[in-house]
Amino acid sequence: MINVTQCESDEVARHLKLSSFDFEKKYIEKSIGGQLIINTIPCHFLSENKCTIYEHRFNECRAFPHLHKPNFSDRLFGTLIHYSICPIIFNVVEQLKIETGFKS
Repeated sequence: MINVTQCESDEVARHLKLSSFDFEKKYIEKSIGGQLIINTIPCHFLSENKCTIYEHRFNECRAFPHLHKPNFSDRLFGTLIHYSICPIIFNVVEQLKIETGFKS
């Protein structure tokens, strides 16, 4: 799930030459609380392991995979979902396996 601000949504819509309404209808879901989200995995804009809107990507994508945030172990499930598609996560998990002596 990727949280998106209205400003980010509008910017990507302009980049894709869509109206904000059409962009949100096609790519965005609103939570009960009104938060805009992209809840598809992989993201609509991921193609061949590359972001097709990279220069206009959302702030949460810019911070992905959020390894700098506290409570890494509390986010382990979300991290492992992306293990096979994100080279950063793959490399971090593989290094953790080495450092912790993980045996499969």
